[in-house]
Amino acid sequence: MRESSQLLSFSPDSVWMWSVAANSNLGPGVGERSGYLLFSGAVTSFLDRAEVMYDGDPVTAFDPDDWARTTELTRTSPLYLDLGSTFGVNHIRFYPRLDEEHKNRFLRSFSLATDDGLTPGINLLDRPFKPLLDFYPANPNREPLVEALFPSRQVRYIRLTPRENLPWEIAELEIYSDGTLPLGEFISQPIFSNGAPRPLWGRVRYEGRGEEGVVVQTRTGLDAIPRLFYRLTGVGADRERVTKTVYDQLQPEEKGPVLNNPQWTPWQTATDGTVRSPGNRPYLQFRLLMNKPGIMLRRIVVEYYSPPIAADLAAEISPLEAGAGQETTFTISMRAQFQRLKSDGSLLKNADTGFQRLHIRSDAQITGIEQVMVDDVPVRYTASLPAGQGAAIRFSQRLVQDGTFIQIRLRARLFRDATAFQVEALDQRVVDGKLVQVQQEARQEDVDPVSLGGSLVVRLGDERLRVLGEGRPRAPVFTPNGDGANELFTLDFDLLKLTQPVPVVLEIFDLAGHRLRRLELGRLGSGSQTGVWDGRDEAGHLAVSGLYLYSLQVEADAGIEHRQGVVGVVY
Repeated sequence: MRESSQLLSFSPDSVWMWSVAANSNLGPGVGERSGYLLFSGAVTSFLDRAEVMYDGDPVTAFDPDDWARTTELTRTSPLYLDLGSTFGVNHIRFYPRLDEEHKNRFLRSFSLATDDGLTPGINLLDRPFKPLLDFYPANPNREPLVEALFPSRQVRYIRLTPRENLPWEIAELEIYSDGTLPLGEFISQPIFSNGAPRPLWGRVRYEGRGEEGVVVQTRTGLDAIPRLFYRLTGVGADRERVTKTVYDQLQPEEKGPVLNNPQWTPWQTATDGTVRSPGNRPYLQFRLLMNKPGIMLRRIVVEYYSPPIAADLAAEISPLEAGAGQETTFTISMRAQFQRLKSDGSLLKNADTGFQRLHIRSDAQITGIEQVMVDDVPVRYTASLPAGQGAAIRFSQRLVQDGTFIQIRLRARLFRDATAFQVEALDQRVVDGKLVQVQQEARQEDVDPVSLGGSLVVRLGDERLRVLGEGRPRAPVFTPNGDGANELFTLDFDLLKLTQPVPVVLEIFDLAGHRLRRLELGRLGSGSQTGVWDGRDEAGHLAVSGLYLYSLQVEADAGIEHRQGVVGVVY
C-alpha cells in the first residue's frame, strides 16, 4: 500500500500523526513510537532497558556503569536518542536521582545537540547535529538539574556526549514539545482501476479522526511506475534504467537521476472531495499531507466510474494577462475528443457519454457570459453565475462529436496574480440505482492556433505593488434624514494580489481635517469589498450638511495604502 512515508506512522489499517500537546514530555512515549537509545563506540549498539532514562519515573536511573559489564558502553560514549518521530521542541532538561546518595552524580562536562531527522538517507552518526549545550572541564556545569529553554526547533534525534570519565547518571531526560509537528506525508502505491481501462476518477472519501487537517493529492498514469530510476554506468553520461529496489542498493556514485514518468500527471489537490487528476488513465496514486497532531485515517476510498465523459478534454484561456481589478473579456477554448464508434460505425459497448454542461471554476469574479460557440458556430445556451463559484453553462444539445471545438467568451475581474480557471465537463448517470453527478476536468493545452499560450492561468499585468484599487462611491451625495431613501454612503473598492486577509479602515473627515468617524471594516481578502458610513460621528450625532472627505486605508506587507475622495451630505 505504501510507496513512502515521512513523519507519519502507519499500520495495515490506519495512517496517523502522533498526538502531542504543548509542554508535554515526549520521553515516556519513545517506546510506543518505536524510538530507541544507542551508543557509539568501537561498535554501535542499541541499549535494551535504557528507557529508565526517559520513562517519567525519577526513582529509576540510567548509569553507564550498569551496562559496562555486558556492552562496550563507557562513561564517555556518545548516546543517541531517537524520539520515534520529529516534533517541535523548545525545552529539554535532565537530572540524576535527587536524594542525598545520588544528587552529586550529575554530568559536569558534556555536549548536547539535536537533529530534525528530516533529511533522508543519512546515517545517524553522520547527521549534522545542531549544538544546544556545551560544558567543558574548564567551564563545567555546576547544577544537578540541567535545563535548556530555547526557540522551538524540529527534533527527532538527541545526542549526549559526556567529556569526562567520572561517575554519572540520569534519572530523567525530559523533552518538552511546543505542541507542533512538521507536515507529514504518506504516498500510496499506484492503484489500478480493475475492469475500467479508461476510468473517470470521481470522489475521494476518508474516515478517521481530525480529517479537517488532511490534504489529499492525486496523480494518474498509464502504467504502474510513477517515477523512473537510473543507474550511472560510468561511461560518460550514459545511464540505464533500473527498478527502485536496485536503485536503493546502489553506491552513491552509481545513483543517477530520479525523474517523473511522462506517462503520469503532476500532483493535483482534491477539492470539495473530488479528484482533479485527469481520467482515462487506469492507475491512480494518492498522497496524504497531514498538518496537525492527532490525525488518524482508518479508511480512504477513491471512486471511479466507467465509461468516461470524454476520451480527452483540453482547454486554454486568452488573454493570459489582465489588469488588476479591471473587467476583461476572456475566451476559453476547449477541444473534446470522444471514443463512441467502432470502425464499422456501430456504438462501442463502453462509449464515452459526452456532456451537456460545463462548469468554470475560478477565484476571478466572472461578471457575464457573452457568447458560446461550438465548431465556430454560435449556439443556444443558458448560464448562471453562482456567487463565488465561477460560471455554470448548459448547452442546448449534448456534445458527443469527436473533435468538437468549443469557445466561451466571458467577462471577469481578477484580483490575484496567477489566477487559475478550471474547466469541467459535467454529466449525470445512474450508479447503483442512484442518480449521481460526475465531472471530468480539462487539461491545459494549446488548442486554438490563433491564440498564444496554452494555459489556464492568467497573470496580472500591473507590475506595481498596489493592493488597494480606487474607491467607487455608489452616489456622490447621500441624505441620512430617516426617510428610508439614500440613507447611507456606500463605497465599493477592490483588494488586489493579497495572499491573506488584511486590516481595512474607512475614516471620515471634515474639510478642516478633523476626523468625525473611524470605521474598522475588519480583515478582508482579495476581491470586491464594500464600506458603509451612516452619516454619524463618533458620538452618534448626524453630520451637518456639507462636503466631507473619506479616506480608505489598507495595511499590507508593503506598507499602508490610502485612497481618498469627497462625499456630500444633504437634508
